[in-house]
Amino acid sequence: MAAQLPQVPFTFDSGFPKSFKNDDDDWEDEEDEVSPSSTANPCCIPKNIRAYHMIRDNPEMWFGDTVIDDRDRALLSAEPVSFLELSQSSYVRKIYHMKAGEQFETTEWTVEKDIECKTMVSSAGGNLYGYPFTHAGAVHWASISVQVNIQGVHGAGFNWGFMAGVPDKIRIFKGPTSTCPKHPWDAMILRDCTTNTFNLNGIKHIASRKWDILAMKMCEDYDRKCSLYSDTAVITRPRGVWFT
Repeated sequence: MAAQLPQVPFTFDSGFPKSFKNDDDDWEDEEDEVSPSSTANPCCIPKNIRAYHMIRDNPEMWFGDTVIDDRDRALLSAEPVSFLELSQSSYVRKIYHMKAGEQFETTEWTVEKDIECKTMVSSAGGNLYGYPFTHAGAVHWASISVQVNIQGVHGAGFNWGFMAGVPDKIRIFKGPTSTCPKHPWDAMILRDCTTNTFNLNGIKHIASRKWDILAMKMCEDYDRKCSLYSDTAVITRPRGVWFT
């Protein structure tokens, strides 16, 4: 097992982009910068930003009685990173898995496969909180990992790539019904993720670190029948990324 990397200081963007566009919110680009902490009508703030500030300011709505440690709080208060594009192109994409004596398989993390993927993560040591279903028991996986698709901004040195996390370092929290009665905004925390594509492996300031990722599911994913945990905003530091 590789040694745990230290948390090295990193340079971030100074804040959120000056404009956002979200299909459900119907919010057009504005010339003036909009602060995430603005007192503007919440309906005019993209869901990804609202979701992040909700879990940052009221984490107990997701964590309930479970422990919120310093590392969780550091992730929830992380700052925007400069090398990732804030778009739907960054999201929890798929699970690679293989049982002993069998071939590698891929399961895309879509709306239709949501329960299957959560159950698979749980069977490999991940923790689910607030869900009515549980896995039938531990499964002996020869290999299993959750792949997070990340999109690079222009000049980042990469177009897209994967970061990978292992299930026993993943927790998934059912979202509070106040976020959406039918499809609550679930949260997933993946700890110690590493780069998993050749292009990212060649970028030292990314590949030399391990990353904690917060992914949050927006309810419109169900309407679009697309991959979960998209409509992405990314905030990061070494060991700190968040996706919504």
